Amino acid sequence: MRGLKTTLLLVTLLGLGGCQSDDTAKDMMADYYQRLGNVLDAPTPDFTTPAVPPLPRKRDLVQPLEALRMGVLDAYELRQCGLFNLIAERNSSLGKVADRFRQLDYELNFIDTAQQCLPQVKDPSIHAELEQALALKRQQRDTVIWNTLADSDAWRGQLSLPAYTLPIDLPAHSNAVSTIDQFSHLLNHHPVANESVTDWQESIEKQRILGALFVSLSYHTAWLNQTSALIANHQEKVLCGGNFDTTRLERLQTVFYKFYVGDVQPYLARVDGLYRDIAPALTRFATLQTPDAFSAYKNAYWQGEAYRQYKDAIKHHADVWQQLFQRCDVKLGQ
Repeated sequence: MRGLKTTLLLVTLLGLGGCQSDDTAKDMMADYYQRLGNVLDAPTPDFTTPAVPPLPRKRDLVQPLEALRMGVLDAYELRQCGLFNLIAERNSSLGKVADRFRQLDYELNFIDTAQQCLPQVKDPSIHAELEQALALKRQQRDTVIWNTLADSDAWRGQLSLPAYTLPIDLPAHSNAVSTIDQFSHLLNHHPVANESVTDWQESIEKQRILGALFVSLSYHTAWLNQTSALIANHQEKVLCGGNFDTTRLERLQTVFYKFYVGDVQPYLARVDGLYRDIAPALTRFATLQTPDAFSAYKNAYWQGEAYRQYKDAIKHHADVWQQLFQRCDVKLGQ
């Protein structure tokens, strides 16, 4: 008999463990939602996963570039100022298979080197050809940056939307945030001081935060709205004042303080803080001319629509609680 009880206990514990996922924030939100449903004696429909705009395929995003043809590369002035060697390296067998970060590095170096070369060129025809080449490179600069964002493995990994949200205990992301911010400053035509853009590649590739941040905004917005509806639609069950039994109200206060104020609210604030840290870089990225296929993603995450909905959902949720407590003359903090 004792062995049977032990077996049943193990099965029960395993069953409870199976309800947990690898996504701690989703588990927290689901637990909060379910506790409210229990106290309100209300049905808790399964959560409807929000539709999020996916990151489009590379081939739908990459923009063509006009090839540069120069017939005076072996001119003495271009050899002296280093432009000849730079282009020769780019046209080598290794240069031709360079990844997007190295291609971007070359384009930025070409612009800087050509600008330095131009005053040294005395031959009018060479000067005119170099001037045209520099104008073309400057014109295509933002497109090269965009193609790096759209096509490099590092940035694709950063921007792709995972199935998980940010964990409850957000790890330090200062290095990734700083690197993403530095990269975005290229759009302000800031020079890369004493380093190459390839130096940023590892951090962007290994510290993937943007996709999980974007999913968190959309997912938790939907959770908050569904949870707010649960409270709003069943407020009439909460009796208060007079000689009514206030047990349900007291239990709701416990859920509010212990689970919402204690766990959910601080986590939502950390997500908000991370977005605000990264928002200036996203605003710069949003200035890029991008293909129509990217419009939904851009509007949601780079132009801030998902964040605005997130903030609205947090405010609405607080308002629903406030309306309940005001009706029952409960002073927050007491």
